[in-house]
Amino acid sequence: MACPFAGSGPGMAADHSSQGAKEAVQEVPIPQPPPTMLLGNFPDMDPSFPAREIQRFADIYGEIYFLELASRTVVLSTQELINEVCDQERFHKDIPRTLLEARALTGDGLFTSAHEDGLVLKREENWWKAHRLLVPAFGPLGLRKMFDDMLDISAQMVLRWDRMGEHHAIDCSGDFTRLAFDTIGLCSFGYRFNEFYTDEVHPFAKQMADVLKMSGQRANRTVLENMLHRWEEHERQDNIKKMHDLVNQIVAERKTSPKPDAKDLLNTMLFSVDRDSGETLSEQNVANNVVTFLVAGHETTSATLSFMWYNLLKHPEAFHKAQKEVDDIVGDQVLSLDMLPKLTYIDACIKETLRLNSPIPLVSVNPKEDTSLAGGKYRVKKGDVMTINNKGLHHDPMVWGQDHNEFKPERFLDGKFQALPPNSWKPFGNGLRACIGRGFAEQEMVANTAMILQRFSPEMADLGYDLMIKSTLTIKPDGFFMKVRRRPHKSLLTGIPGGVPSEVAKKQTAEDDKGRSGAVTGAKPGQKVRIFYGGNSGTCEGFAQSLQTTLEERGVQAEIASLDSATENLSKDVSNVIITASYEGQPPDNAKKFVSWLERLGDADALKGPKLIDDKLHRLGAETIVPAGLANVKTDLLGPFDDWSDSLVKHVLGAAGAAAFDEEKPSIKVLVERTLPAKNVGDEKIGVGTVLKNDLLADVSVGPAKKHMDVRLPDGMKYEAGDYLVIQPRNPNEAVQQVMRYFGYDEHTRVRVEGSKKKYLPDTPTSIEVFLRDHVELGTPVTQRQLKTIATYTTRDDSKRIVDDDVSARLTESRYTVIDVLVEYSIDLPLSIYMDMLLPLTPRQYSISSSPLAEGHRDIASVTYDIHKSPALSGHGIFEGACSTFLAFRKPGDAVSCFVRTTNINFRLPGDLETPIMMFAAGTGIAPMRAFLQERATIARANASRKLGPALLFYGSRDAQKDFLYKHELAEWEKLGIVNVYGAHSRMPNAGTEGHPKYVQDAIWAEREQCAELFRQGGKIYLCGSAARLGQSCAEVCKKIYTEKTGKSEAEAEEWLQRVKTDRFISDVY
Repeated sequence: MACPFAGSGPGMAADHSSQGAKEAVQEVPIPQPPPTMLLGNFPDMDPSFPAREIQRFADIYGEIYFLELASRTVVLSTQELINEVCDQERFHKDIPRTLLEARALTGDGLFTSAHEDGLVLKREENWWKAHRLLVPAFGPLGLRKMFDDMLDISAQMVLRWDRMGEHHAIDCSGDFTRLAFDTIGLCSFGYRFNEFYTDEVHPFAKQMADVLKMSGQRANRTVLENMLHRWEEHERQDNIKKMHDLVNQIVAERKTSPKPDAKDLLNTMLFSVDRDSGETLSEQNVANNVVTFLVAGHETTSATLSFMWYNLLKHPEAFHKAQKEVDDIVGDQVLSLDMLPKLTYIDACIKETLRLNSPIPLVSVNPKEDTSLAGGKYRVKKGDVMTINNKGLHHDPMVWGQDHNEFKPERFLDGKFQALPPNSWKPFGNGLRACIGRGFAEQEMVANTAMILQRFSPEMADLGYDLMIKSTLTIKPDGFFMKVRRRPHKSLLTGIPGGVPSEVAKKQTAEDDKGRSGAVTGAKPGQKVRIFYGGNSGTCEGFAQSLQTTLEERGVQAEIASLDSATENLSKDVSNVIITASYEGQPPDNAKKFVSWLERLGDADALKGPKLIDDKLHRLGAETIVPAGLANVKTDLLGPFDDWSDSLVKHVLGAAGAAAFDEEKPSIKVLVERTLPAKNVGDEKIGVGTVLKNDLLADVSVGPAKKHMDVRLPDGMKYEAGDYLVIQPRNPNEAVQQVMRYFGYDEHTRVRVEGSKKKYLPDTPTSIEVFLRDHVELGTPVTQRQLKTIATYTTRDDSKRIVDDDVSARLTESRYTVIDVLVEYSIDLPLSIYMDMLLPLTPRQYSISSSPLAEGHRDIASVTYDIHKSPALSGHGIFEGACSTFLAFRKPGDAVSCFVRTTNINFRLPGDLETPIMMFAAGTGIAPMRAFLQERATIARANASRKLGPALLFYGSRDAQKDFLYKHELAEWEKLGIVNVYGAHSRMPNAGTEGHPKYVQDAIWAEREQCAELFRQGGKIYLCGSAARLGQSCAEVCKKIYTEKTGKSEAEAEEWLQRVKTDRFISDVY
């Protein structure tokens, strides 16, 4: 039941030292974003999400700035300044405009009434009476009485999840709102909303959500704008009346039919007498506080739990630690009150979530008199609104370190929480207006989290989901769903109050497991296979679907699922097949949880990626069916996979089946129709952006064309410098037409596939042109296996030679496509066989080359790209890159299917802007570096008092005049002191001579003294470019500098490089 009333405790006590205790400093003006005449800064604010704009300006202006809104609003974003305004002798809590709008619903409840005179409201005695009566009710004794009811509602939720099944997508915000809402209803006033017994939310909950959203929007509009939304205000007032009617009914029923044994708060509010005034609360004030508890508690608790589960599922190591804690302390027992204090890691996960994703983003206080901050540096006046920006506070690198953006529950363990500077952690507000329900919220969240971890193995429903946020009076995740699977050896009633005893449950679970095991054991050996895939692009999933089809065609039952779903779920009774990729040694998004779980089993392993999985499973006792197959995606991916999958299939089928398999041909069926095409339906996860600009950047006489594109992002999509824009390409028109010409079809032909599990092959009539253009890769090199299949469809000796070693080697090395082979050797291959050979067309990822802080780029992302076009190595026409060619011809106004992917390698500017940075890039690898520099330039221009650390850019191009990307922009930033640029131009006549480095590594070596000193000062290195060229050469020169400066050996230099790669030498290579 967290809400913006602060509380006492570690990291929250006010520091009462006054500004006079500090040495006086020169006063400086508080910066302000440029206002608009008459409207001030109102046009800068998004009424649907004001906190986002508050933080965006904080990123630009730093620790303090002001906005001209309904009143002068001063925003604070550092612990040092926020600690000062938490001094209740100098600053007090006035009711901000947001809560004044909510007062239409909650009246003089604790949330929205005044405890002392303010600018709008005068002191209300009802606040003091309710506060004195309710603080004890939320104390330890009161909370103990509520525990059983909390467990009751949590049990309803986990049983519902269990019965819905492991494939049901759970709306986290929705279900945790039901949980918090029903818990408050039962514990506060003995009312059961019973939301887990219906598919629809209770009308009261929906009405409340609508009222809170409208109230928040009203608070961030001008008076004139609100007058124009009169129809919305009528709807708001109608909802408020319906809510009050229900609450008044509940209060009246308790008055007329008392329940003296009830443990809820309603008895306290109705019948207890305030010790100071000698009065009870009025029925209206009781009703207002009932609504207040529902508003304050359900919003923030549900948001915190949703954020926490997002964080746990994105950080599998923390998830497994939390689950182990529950296994060790709770086991299969029903959770009891005495267990809660022992669940310290879960408590730390909740606290870290409240730091990282505080549902209450802003808290305000007001100066009691004109005063100053920071020892006289900033002057503020009595009428100012001092807004505490919780995100800025909770991400202050001076308190939380350079890793403040990372989820690390350990920050709150082993005395670290108690050692925080005062007022470093403020999710529950400040001072006397503290959230009196903090203990209630923490008890409810710890208990519910423990029950989920005890019973389930959760995973994200959309494994590629990145956090999106929506705003009402609080903030919460938007569109976040997860799935849960009951863990092995857990019964339906494990941990449920009033369920069967744990020993009986264990016995029944064992019998169930035995029954399931017997069903499998009785099957024919090798006739059931589970295929798990891990990958970010869809290729591994496509391989899994292909293998599933191959096995099922031969009578083998095959299931496919993400690799994360194999966590605690590898069966000894069937064959488990794993197909996975790795990215710079890191697991893909849908395999992180599995890899983390595997790493916690047995001894530590120095390997990474697929090699780690293979080695770890082998050392844990798993039996190898066929040796692991490994492929390098930059050379030949399909060939090794074909060879490996063939050996796997043959092993599963046995000797007789393997012999038949060698003689078989693919058996999918393609139905061809001639009619008008149906509309193509794209991937639901990808939104539609709009091209605003697509400009040529470089002279094509020295290399591939390079372009800069600005894209207005799909609605609601946000990004940060260092993120990627993922774009769904289309195949070049000539490649599509070549295939259609070969098979003799035109744009009116439609195709439909039967007998395949591959999701990217059309199972409904689809235009063949749309299918070839939008759904499959046409430029993938042919594999040895495909050549063998193709050879079976020709009777001519010259064509059959494609399987000879020398010919097949030439074809694969020259990157012939399947269609190239068919055309050159005049082979008549059926369309069904050709389609079955194709891989899904996967999205391409581009580093974003802009910062959302830059003017005009809040929802506009830039990409910088090469256009890949050159004579095909096969000699068959021109090779055109699918995505770059598609982008090259986009015009302003054109649509592109895209989404933002958060960096997976912490490719972010340091949280402390004074940290030195060194950037290594070549060609279009300058993209993320431009984003970083654009952000630094925006900050410097907005607030000259903000100090930026040194920044060096080492950039490689062919020619200083022809393809030095963003040359003039970089020169301007260099004049402003944003960066020092060191160019290396490989095709200039003087390249390689003294003072004219040829390659990036040469420029770095020439500036090694400066680089070494900046690194010694804590500087960070960022690299973007080719792994084989720029990545390797820059790594070598850095090791060379290290050995020169330290006298260490090459082996020690390599060890040093591997250590710093985790956080100070960050590479984004391809």
